[in-house]
Amino acid sequence: MVQESLEVFCRLKKALGKVTLRDLAAAGLDPQKRELLLKGGLLREIGGSLELTEEGERVLLTHREDYLHDRIIHNDGSALPEDVFRHWTSCHHIDRGALKEFYERLKSMPYRIEDLTPLIDVPAGKVAEVVLIVGGRNAVNRLCEMGLTPETTVRVSKRAPVGGPVIVSVRSTEVAIGRGIASKILVKIIE
Repeated sequence: MVQESLEVFCRLKKALGKVTLRDLAAAGLDPQKRELLLKGGLLREIGGSLELTEEGERVLLTHREDYLHDRIIHNDGSALPEDVFRHWTSCHHIDRGALKEFYERLKSMPYRIEDLTPLIDVPAGKVAEVVLIVGGRNAVNRLCEMGLTPETTVRVSKRAPVGGPVIVSVRSTEVAIGRGIASKILVKIIE
């Protein structure tokens, strides 16, 4: 799958800063996949270093956006409609001003989109890193004020029964987060 190969490239880029064909091989990408990325115009080689092309960025972002929407937010495999921009703003309440930042965060994520889970699904006692918040500017700002920013580590202290909040320890304090907003905070479980 081309998208998975692009995810491998992005993880390496984040870890190494500069990625070569040799790095892709060491990460387990076979020659056919490496060739497909280059000949398909998704990566280009400049002075021995690989970079995403515009088309590569588009394919990666589309993959991440589709997976986020279809499998994490709706969790029912429903596809994004043609008017994606309108859907994010009207159905998911991401205001126009925050949508550009949302796409930038989605594009620069250091993890595979498939490795993320909503905070609401993290079991009590687990530690996770906040990676992406799906919401409008007000929601994102409010969470930031509570200390929940990307790259912040949180420990889920308690998950209240049916309909109750999720209690998390963040930056040496505990905060209660409603289930609705906790479902829109995407994390990578660390331990």
